[in-house]
Amino acid sequence: MTARLHDRLFAACGIVFVVLELGGTFLAMATGKTHDLTVTTSTAKLASAIAKPVGTGVWAGAYMELLSIGFFLAFAVWAATKLGGGLLGSVTRAAAYANAGAGVGALAVMNTISYQAGHGISLGTARTLTVLSESIYVSTWFLTAAFLTAAGILAIRAGHRALGWAAIAITAYTLVLTPLSVDDAGQFSQLLWLVWVVWASVALARSPRRMPAPVIATSH
Repeated sequence: MTARLHDRLFAACGIVFVVLELGGTFLAMATGKTHDLTVTTSTAKLASAIAKPVGTGVWAGAYMELLSIGFFLAFAVWAATKLGGGLLGSVTRAAAYANAGAGVGALAVMNTISYQAGHGISLGTARTLTVLSESIYVSTWFLTAAFLTAAGILAIRAGHRALGWAAIAITAYTLVLTPLSVDDAGQFSQLLWLVWVVWASVALARSPRRMPAPVIATSH
């Protein structure tokens, strides 16, 4: 496999991640009521969401979201290497691994609610699981911020200044606005993050690979 084809393959993983993530989310929300439950959901809406079993569309959407995480990991490891690796590359990869693990956890809890809907789950249990799922999900935003900070610095060093500063700006937006408005402005940070992934996928696929600076041995 040539380096060019290699880069295109992993860049495609980043784009596929975004497509599956958005597609799965919208499909699950359009075909069921359990996927858009949040900590601010009213008791009446929560009761309606768990009153009946969910349909096939919810499970198809959940599958797409879980599948997207694998593509995200492939993109993240490639991007960290493509931008030069090193210590910041390790931080980028670590943040991606933690983000993926937390993402799977949040989806698993939400899927538990979907599975129990229409099967006697109580309002109290549904509320607790909803709070747990969103708490884990929101934690992924801060892991995304860590990823973007490290990747942004790498991108600036590698000459992708616009891409790098955009990553830093999204991080600042996330850290400032998430505590102020979790379900509105904070949530919007994740759309900005997905746009950044597509941008990075295209930009890095077109650029030559940046190698880490060699370590020069010195004699004493």
